Amino acid sequence: MTLATRLARSLIALVLLTLATALVPSPAHAADNGAWSVTPTPADSSSPTPRSYFVLEGAPGTTLTDKVRIRNFTKKPLTFSIYGADGYNTEQGGFFALRGLDQPQTDVGAWIKVPVQTVKVVGRTQVDVPITIQIPANATPGDHVGGLVALNGSVEGTTESGGIDVGIKRAVASRLYLRVAGPTMPALKVTDVELEHDRGIFPWSGEGKGTVSYTVKNTGNLRLSPAATITLTGLFGRDLSSVETGQIVDLLPGATVKLTEEVTGVGAVDRITTKVTMATPEGTTDSESTTQWVVPWVLTVLTILLVIGATWWWLRRRAAKRKAFAAVSSAPKITIAAGR
Repeated sequence: MTLATRLARSLIALVLLTLATALVPSPAHAADNGAWSVTPTPADSSSPTPRSYFVLEGAPGTTLTDKVRIRNFTKKPLTFSIYGADGYNTEQGGFFALRGLDQPQTDVGAWIKVPVQTVKVVGRTQVDVPITIQIPANATPGDHVGGLVALNGSVEGTTESGGIDVGIKRAVASRLYLRVAGPTMPALKVTDVELEHDRGIFPWSGEGKGTVSYTVKNTGNLRLSPAATITLTGLFGRDLSSVETGQIVDLLPGATVKLTEEVTGVGAVDRITTKVTMATPEGTTDSESTTQWVVPWVLTVLTILLVIGATWWWLRRRAAKRKAFAAVSSAPKITIAAGR
């Protein structure tokens, strides 16, 4: 590998890792990593009331203004790239994440405008950066979620991946929740419910454990935080297992996520109905179920073959007996007369 190729691959890896860092799911409270923080600027400097994140409302075609505060907790100056980012849910697990700096922003991330692309913050100080949110005239009503991101311009370390030295950059973001005025409709849909279990070819194999997988889509225009209740029911309505999951934090409008949950209570021979019910604290619900037989198929096949073999042997034996009986019955009869 040439030096140029190695440097190019290192640069690509650096960019990818930078994006991945910016996408790491962050909690809904004030965002910081111990070195710097990104929060909304308090509305009243005389009696500052901390805001955990931006919560804004506006009609289509209007412009909102606010400020974002970046605090440097270190002793050295730090230079950050400041940008607005779209929020989204990861397909697996439904974690909240933000688009990276070099990814296209098509929703609220594109509506956020900052007067500067980079800002230098001296050690042990803070900087307030004004922002504007220009809501398009054709913006859809409902929730639009993103964030204000501060990406450190310095490479903070390196790691090796596939023989390549990869630079590490870190980003911190404060979430931004914008509700555009208009009709609202909370709704969700559960599909693709499946149960995989550890039951093997014999009734005594496996421990009765399984994994339920399912897909959830936010079909409305409001962000939701649903939790699932998963129930397994056997023949004659027997309750086998019931599991309640934690909430998905901020399932965004239009997002589709795939989830899994471990369950127990899977019997060796049973007809199991797996039902997944998603519900939000506000009362939005949907459910989906699937039914399947759980049987030790190999042992069942062997049993069927054994029955077939035994039946075949019995029929052949019966046929042989009939043949022998018929031969005896058709033999000529000899009569012996006694002399006088």
